[in-house]
Amino acid sequence: MRIILSKKSDPFQNLASEEYLLKNFKDDIFFLYINSKSIIVGKHQNTLAEINYKFVKENNIPVVRRLSGGGTVFHDPGNINFCFITSGIKGELVNFKKYTSPIVAFLKSIGIQAHFGGRNDILIDGCKISGNASHVFKNRVMHHGTLLFNSQLGSLTQSLKNDPLKFKDKAVKSVRSKVTNIHEHLKESKTVELFVQELTEYIIKNYECESYNISDKDYEYINDLVKNKFNTWNWNFGYSPKYELKKRIKSASGKRFEIVLKVNKGTIIEAAIKSNATDKNKIQELESSMINCFHETKSLKEKTTTLFLGWEELKQQELLEALF
Repeated sequence: MRIILSKKSDPFQNLASEEYLLKNFKDDIFFLYINSKSIIVGKHQNTLAEINYKFVKENNIPVVRRLSGGGTVFHDPGNINFCFITSGIKGELVNFKKYTSPIVAFLKSIGIQAHFGGRNDILIDGCKISGNASHVFKNRVMHHGTLLFNSQLGSLTQSLKNDPLKFKDKAVKSVRSKVTNIHEHLKESKTVELFVQELTEYIIKNYECESYNISDKDYEYINDLVKNKFNTWNWNFGYSPKYELKKRIKSASGKRFEIVLKVNKGTIIEAAIKSNATDKNKIQELESSMINCFHETKSLKEKTTTLFLGWEELKQQELLEALF
């Protein structure tokens, strides 16, 4: 098994590295990385339904879709991400208990009574410290998970706070769980760097491992993946399963609006607005202007700007805030 410690904190690069290692290496791999503050959504999720869009934008938090399914997770420098990539027999590749067992064993070796939970997670005293997911490629499987060591749990909660009634879809929904940090359960305080070092030493000791550094040549391919996939709106937002958005608002003018959008592959395919506003022509124009527009702030802003000139019943910013 090759053991790789990422020297990067960029979430786009680290998630692209997982795909690159999965699809281009034959060896078994144990990959560790720590991302800067970011939100990682599952492959089959509706991104906008999972995040607090306003908070995320105001705080410049990157949102990245990963290869594997499952729910949305929050990453920051207090969270460690582990990834096992191995080969095996098709149909027998996904095994959550197998790949979480080394992590549980390590935690027990440093005095923490962790155990495998019922939702493919790792728990301490009933609280989640690790969410896990898998992705299969041919005869290879990538199993990865989080390890909340000393994460900003307040930011985690705020980033993932959303309106469950705003979206109607068949996308995979995240299950919110009570969480805790590993650091709170240590007998003696330690840094995240020391914790990573101890985890690395444990894996090396208990498995036949050799170190590998991702080369500059590797990063050429990884950065292509970042540019063409992992850092694109099409992948991170547009890939979401089709959904319907429904939002009721009262504008500053006192007029009420009920907005319904149907979105497929990131594109608005239907738009309907009910309102007690007097300018019905404006409402019809607004509905028409949103059709075939990406459900994305910049795109909607460009398509609708001229419609709001001289219209006092609804401001463009009020519309945009309702749609995200």
